[in-house]
Amino acid sequence: MKKILHILKKKEDRFPLDIIQKEAGPNEVTVLLIQEAVDLDLNGSGAKVFVLSDDAGESKLAYPRVGYKEMLDFILNADTVVTW
Repeated sequence: MKKILHILKKKEDRFPLDIIQKEAGPNEVTVLLIQEAVDLDLNGSGAKVFVLSDDAGESKLAYPRVGYKEMLDFILNADTVVTW
């Protein structure tokens, strides 16, 4: 089982969502929402979803918020990091 981190920056890019769902079955997938993607609803994706607190603003989604230190920990602990 691989640890995969997806960092999503854009809300309108739907292509990564299919890949995240496919990878989430056999792997441990984490998604970090930053910049414009903080309001992206990923419920049901099978991934652990977090939002960067500096970008979250008044996001209405209930994902856990993380800071830059936690973001760096995600990056360093992942086997694969993909940014979209």
